[in-house]
Amino acid sequence: MVTTCHPAASRSVLVIDDDAREIRLLSQMLRPEGYTLFAALSGEEGFKRALARRPDLVLLDMNMPGLDGRETCRLFKGAPALSTVPVIFLTASGLVDDKLSAFALGAVDYITKPFSAQEVAARLRVHLRLWVSPAVPALEQSGQAASNGALEAPPGLPGERLVRTAQRLLLARLSNPPGLVELAHELGTNERRLTEEFRRHAGMPVFEFLRQERHRRACELLLHSDRNIGTIAAEVGFQSMAAFSFAFRKYCGLTPSQYRQAAGVKDPVEDPIP
Repeated sequence: MVTTCHPAASRSVLVIDDDAREIRLLSQMLRPEGYTLFAALSGEEGFKRALARRPDLVLLDMNMPGLDGRETCRLFKGAPALSTVPVIFLTASGLVDDKLSAFALGAVDYITKPFSAQEVAARLRVHLRLWVSPAVPALEQSGQAASNGALEAPPGLPGERLVRTAQRLLLARLSNPPGLVELAHELGTNERRLTEEFRRHAGMPVFEFLRQERHRRACELLLHSDRNIGTIAAEVGFQSMAAFSFAFRKYCGLTPSQYRQAAGVKDPVEDPIP
């Protein structure tokens, strides 16, 4: 659902740049437009501030010491609470490869320094107008319902009902999900139809949905629980910490420990998965 365009005064922008002069310049440019600005001098600080206070948009410098813009963008896109926040890169680099890497990471725009106040303000207006509101996490609610045994098919067309019921079932059994054949059998259909309906209504294969939800749940537990990584790995369906770490790093570019460290969360003592 696309929101209507709200006044700039109701929009908050997080500026992440290791150069305080750039932050001051952007503040001077954008405050007269009515935006509420807050800032961070590093990727780590920016990520923590965004977790504490979700911004409507992020202006992110690409080249910073420590956690650079690319790694910071990966953190945002990997965190369920922040994954839909639009990220615009601000950088002195005009290299095509840098621009392509920014978009590949999920950035919505790329502005090359030096820039004008009018250009930055105009691009912010465009992306905030197009910004998609994170809906109430229906799938989380579905997972909770499923865990309570409520697997009745939700309203909608038959194919939609099938897919939503499959999603509920997978979320309820994230630590030990059924295989595709077993899942289809439990839903009273066949593997081919389930695959086709899932692609049609969810826009992805069944197990891409499962992979994304495992990652989403892992991020939530890493940031908001004191469980050790081995326990989290088992809870999201991995038989070993090594397999979990490999999959997590492949998905967002950081190991689970690095992800926690970037957010300022201390790893508890590890216990091996039995």
